[in-house]
Amino acid sequence: MGNDAVNKDKLFKGLGEEERRVLSYFLNNISVGEIVATRELKVLEKIGNPEEVIDKLVEMGLLERGTGCINLAKEIREEVYRRRTGKK
Repeated sequence: MGNDAVNKDKLFKGLGEEERRVLSYFLNNISVGEIVATRELKVLEKIGNPEEVIDKLVEMGLLERGTGCINLAKEIREEVYRRRTGKK
């Protein structure tokens, strides 16, 4: 699943480099357990403090916290689904 399913320019507007990489990670992995996401972001994406970046993206409404997981915000998830399936 590629992250080309949404308008990244619009989503990434005003974000720093680490924030863009974290959001891109969640565009590829729509919902991830909090521990796994933190580990993968540190190791694979070389994010120094993923918890801080995640918190900022949650405050911005781009991500949501679930029970033990981090998800793309509902509106973004729905857009990803619509574009990937061709449904309106």
